[in-house]
Amino acid sequence: MPYQPLYTWRRTKLDANDEPRDSDWSGYDGEIAIGRVQLQPHGPMKDKWMWSAWGPHRVKRHLPHQGYEPTRREAGRKVEEYYHALMAANGMKGSKQD
Repeated sequence: MPYQPLYTWRRTKLDANDEPRDSDWSGYDGEIAIGRVQLQPHGPMKDKWMWSAWGPHRVKRHLPHQGYEPTRREAGRKVEEYYHALMAANGMKGSKQD
């Protein structure tokens, strides 16, 4: 069974003129942006999903904070795992974190 996301994922919309696409998604824990996944259309990582993760500004960062996965769901999982590790490193928890 494919990974089931813990957090809310929606198509990225950069501004009022931007048309959201199925190849670019942003993840949220409530109002907190936790990361983004994008399908790579060109180059050596063509057809892979790049993930980049972040969370609220904290003293202790966690690495790696980006990479590539074969599917959007797996890239989203990496974002969510990073977010949980970042929060734990700072003595905090995400809203869906055990």
